[in-house]
Amino acid sequence: MNEEKIEAIKLEIKEKLNVFWSEHWLLTSAMILFFGSCYLFNLTYSGFLYLPMIISGWVVVMFALKYKSEHSLFSSKSSRKQLQQESSYETYTVLRVYTNDPNFQEYMQNQEYFHSQHVQMENRVIDHNQDIESQIMFIRKPEFAFCYHLLIDKKNEMYFIGEYV
Repeated sequence: MNEEKIEAIKLEIKEKLNVFWSEHWLLTSAMILFFGSCYLFNLTYSGFLYLPMIISGWVVVMFALKYKSEHSLFSSKSSRKQLQQESSYETYTVLRVYTNDPNFQEYMQNQEYFHSQHVQMENRVIDHNQDIESQIMFIRKPEFAFCYHLLIDKKNEMYFIGEYV
């Protein structure tokens, strides 16, 4: 029985090695050639070994870059969308509108009036699980009496967040 178990284990190991070799033969060969060339170069300092080192190194780097791009968090648009759906974070454009007009909220829909005010814009990632007002820093400008925070999302919808005096 022990011999049968040993034979079964040997067959299983051979099968796994054959599967590995059939999937990764180029990368394995390139790694062996690269390390062998580097070792022989250290022994002989032969210029003939530059070519195998460069070619095998290039193959190894290309496989590494391919593996990195396939297993990256942002490798494709679908994974980007999936990541955004799973998280509570979203990117917004934050508008800080500084004005001396106390009636800003009544007239802010008027585009000419809005653009006549002092507006600062920045892109910011907002966590919906936390208070939105606390995530947007209030920056005081002494020459203006009022500061309004507005958010613009990716659909160009504007949200009023807060008024600071």
